[in-house]
Amino acid sequence: MQKRNSLYIFYSCVLVAFLSNAHASSAQPVIFDTDMAIDDWSALLVLAMHDDLELVAVTSNGAGETRCAPAMKNIAALLDLTPAGDVQIACGDDYPMDGYFAFPEPWRQQADTLSGITLPDSARPTSEEHAVEVIHTALDSSGQKTVLVATGSLTNIAQWLEKYPGDTNKVQRLVIMGGAFEAPGNIIVPGFTDNHPNTEAEWNIFVDPEAAAQVFASGLSIEVVGLDVTNQVKVTKAFARDFKAVAKTQAAQFWDAVLDDNDWFIESGEYYFWDVLAALVALDPSFCKGDLAPVTVSVEAGAPWQPSSLRSIPDTTANGAERRHLDARKSGITRVGGDNPAVKICRDTDANRAFRLFTHTLNQG
Repeated sequence: MQKRNSLYIFYSCVLVAFLSNAHASSAQPVIFDTDMAIDDWSALLVLAMHDDLELVAVTSNGAGETRCAPAMKNIAALLDLTPAGDVQIACGDDYPMDGYFAFPEPWRQQADTLSGITLPDSARPTSEEHAVEVIHTALDSSGQKTVLVATGSLTNIAQWLEKYPGDTNKVQRLVIMGGAFEAPGNIIVPGFTDNHPNTEAEWNIFVDPEAAAQVFASGLSIEVVGLDVTNQVKVTKAFARDFKAVAKTQAAQFWDAVLDDNDWFIESGEYYFWDVLAALVALDPSFCKGDLAPVTVSVEAGAPWQPSSLRSIPDTTANGAERRHLDARKSGITRVGGDNPAVKICRDTDANRAFRLFTHTLNQG
């Protein structure tokens, strides 16, 4: 009997190892480039927790809604709420490729502090290398083509394309949360940017339009999750109530606390699952129903709208050129047309299925 039990244990271990290796080989590798704002936190949890994905790297920069130091800390702490194994974590520059645009300071403070929700410090290491190097290394070491998901400024992605153009054949798809086409822009937010002159741009593209222009000209296989489709995934009080009723994992309970702290945001009717939808499109392309067309991004020099919150921004770009002030009214606008390669513009999605899949993913063991 003892011999039989030993054999049973042995073969059970072999089976577990086999299944683990099979999952590792079949899961889709993903690199997440994020500015770690409120909706990025939930997108990160989806990418780290879904069985069909293998999150291999998370990169950020200080040109988006967060800053590098808190981004590194918060990424590691959130990953500790998930089953994710070793994930490379790195940051890029603290400023856009060109111009001086920045998110409003109160938004940046919320992003830096995880909306005031305290998580234990993580022992996960963060890389001393620039985010561009980590993206390159992760692509180079992957045994299969990787999906990139970008839900902040496209600064890191554009810089990576400049430095490692040969890496593009290692990328299966690039999913971008950014842009607005038929939908109005979201730069003007009452109480924060009331008098802003730009009524057409979306924030992720606006803060670094030069980077976005380069990425849309790259020829990568791109899916654009813009405001046209994210307007369909509004976070409501009913969703928050239903999510609270089933939140059982550490990740789900963290997200429930975020929803509680942002009940004012939900009640305003202005909170959407922007980056979550991009994460779900990375997981399942059928969440993006749309059309193929070239996209161009406007980048025009002009007078600044207001002083930037990026206090230490250098007067020159990474390439040594003089940094320009960009026209706040005209820059960062995404338009269909032009000479760039066609990309897929998401126009429609299944919102109910998206909310169900999100809830299930964060609550799975």
